[in-house]
Amino acid sequence: MFEFLEGIGSASVWPFWVPVVVWTGLAGVAAFVLGRVRGLHPIAGYRLRQALLLSLPVSVLAAPWVPGLLPAAPAPVGLVPSVSGVQMAPSVSGGIALGLDPGGGVDISSVLLGAAMVAFVLLAIWRLAILATDLRQLRSLRQVAARVDDPAARQTLRKLAEQLGVRRPVELLEGPPGSAPMTFGAWRPVIMVPRALLGSTDSLRTVLAHELIHIRRADYSWALLDCVVSATFAFHPLVWLLRRGIERCRETSCDAEVLARGFVHPKPYAELLAHTHTPTQFPMPAVAASLSAPSLKLKERLETMKSFAHKRLSSRQRVGIVLGAGLVCLVIAIAGACATRTEEDAHRVLTEPSVMQDASPVGEPREITEYLHRVEPGSVGDTLVYRIPPPIGTGIQYYPEATEQEVMETLRRLSVQIQYLREQIEETRNAMSRSEQRDQEYHYLWQRHELLRSMHTEHVKVAEITKLQYETEKRMRNGS
Repeated sequence: MFEFLEGIGSASVWPFWVPVVVWTGLAGVAAFVLGRVRGLHPIAGYRLRQALLLSLPVSVLAAPWVPGLLPAAPAPVGLVPSVSGVQMAPSVSGGIALGLDPGGGVDISSVLLGAAMVAFVLLAIWRLAILATDLRQLRSLRQVAARVDDPAARQTLRKLAEQLGVRRPVELLEGPPGSAPMTFGAWRPVIMVPRALLGSTDSLRTVLAHELIHIRRADYSWALLDCVVSATFAFHPLVWLLRRGIERCRETSCDAEVLARGFVHPKPYAELLAHTHTPTQFPMPAVAASLSAPSLKLKERLETMKSFAHKRLSSRQRVGIVLGAGLVCLVIAIAGACATRTEEDAHRVLTEPSVMQDASPVGEPREITEYLHRVEPGSVGDTLVYRIPPPIGTGIQYYPEATEQEVMETLRRLSVQIQYLREQIEETRNAMSRSEQRDQEYHYLWQRHELLRSMHTEHVKVAEITKLQYETEKRMRNGS
């Protein structure tokens, strides 16, 4: 169980948690600024908050495909499991050695991240199930609601649709008792008005104008997308904060446009809002666009009406708002997606020569020992005494009385070890070329490759020093 959670936690860090953390910082600052800006038109606040919310799933989905900006993490200090059964571990002196895998412990942080990931997935499933229930409720409501056949009401709906540029056929239905006016439906939009408002021509005209603006802007489709995102990321408080802001700006922007187009005067419209803001007996589905938003206070709507009742946006301004919101969404999404480890260093090890140093192995792994036994010993020379570097990782500075035979034996062993490491590096490189770039096996292979290169570099260095000291002392003894 712990291994399962650890695997989920370690696998979700870079493709999920890092983009979410980066998005939290950027979107949090942007949401704070939007909340403090005065004089911003509600339609601009509506689109910008939508852009901030939608940039989160875009960032997470784009993370595996966008090149990362953070450098690849170095091999961690500690036991690192390898796919071949060989383990890499730090030496006492700070170097690195290969050894057999004894079975590592459990990473608590990865286990906690995995448990949190499982809990968040279950929460998302629950919230999506609630959303599916709301959609079924709207479908049932549409099937059982009575069609409004009043010619005057249908004529008013047709004229307002022509004025607002709504070309899709809109169905007018009578809402259940105690409900608020609302609209829903992406391809076949429906406006549902309670019986109490059908008898007043002015109130009906105002309600229809408000709901037709929702239909023209496809607010139901956007609201459905917002609900899916907020249900998927239900664990994040900033998501719900943005969602409430979107609902408020969606309704206040409709209020401002209804007044700016002159469909109704501010006073009767305020009285209509006060009437529809009374608590209703019918539960309002969250995905439906309604004249009465539960999260919007009447005082806030009246203040927005007062500020923007006579400020009608031009087509150029609307296009600018949409483009600006799209740019904000794109920038934040790319910033979150790019905050992942780049695999550039892993690709570089396949093409550049070995330059890593400062790593020395402790002892010899079983593979090198067996490899040495299969090699015939080389020739030896005289019995003179030399000073040569010690075996790697022993902590001894030098051998004060080493014969030439011991020097040759040391060089032979170093040569065999270098050859063995070179073959292991080549095998690991071939395995890396056959592995997926972001696969966990690839990460282990890359760590193994780096450590083998470090050991190879250290062995070559010791062999060169041994040869240099051997030749130097031999010539000094011969008087050259």
